[in-house]
Amino acid sequence: MNFRLTYDGPLKAASQSDTRRVDKHRIRLAFSQQLYELMSHRSDVVNKEWENMPDGDLRKLVQKRGKLSVISLVRERLNLVCDLDILFFRRENPGQLISGGGDIDNRIKVLFDALRIPQDDNEVRDIPGQDSVIFCLTEDDKLITGFRVTTDRLLEPAISEHEQNNVRLIINVEIKATKLTEENMAYFSHF
Repeated sequence: MNFRLTYDGPLKAASQSDTRRVDKHRIRLAFSQQLYELMSHRSDVVNKEWENMPDGDLRKLVQKRGKLSVISLVRERLNLVCDLDILFFRRENPGQLISGGGDIDNRIKVLFDALRIPQDDNEVRDIPGQDSVIFCLTEDDKLITGFRVTTDRLLEPAISEHEQNNVRLIINVEIKATKLTEENMAYFSHF
């Protein structure tokens, strides 16, 4: 199963004093809308999973984090992993890997954290809008088994100083099965 996710906005590196918890959730919400749209057109995946559950209860797909309900597409129980090919547009000059937004590897770590469900209630404490369902790519970033990052310069000028660290990401996602099962077969039907 292949598809693309996009993101336009700030992406700063985390640090020991600032984990970017709120930023990660804002990015997670941007991806959630896209994943919801993807899954709403892939009812075969959701229906197949529902059929294979012992009591047909879709709520078993939902995990709770605080008052937030989260569903991940790539789950260990389904023997699924994913690879990412990331086109990373930023306002820094080519080759300038460390900038005002932070070094590239720590910015990618923030991105990976935003693609997975929150690990615990602490990650979503005091975050507004916790009465909805959030779709995440993975249940854990360890299920990202490969990635490639290509950086390039974002040629649009920043409208304001606070937009200077904004990025544009185009992420090609390839979901793969480590073991083909009846439960995960729907992920690989024609898209």
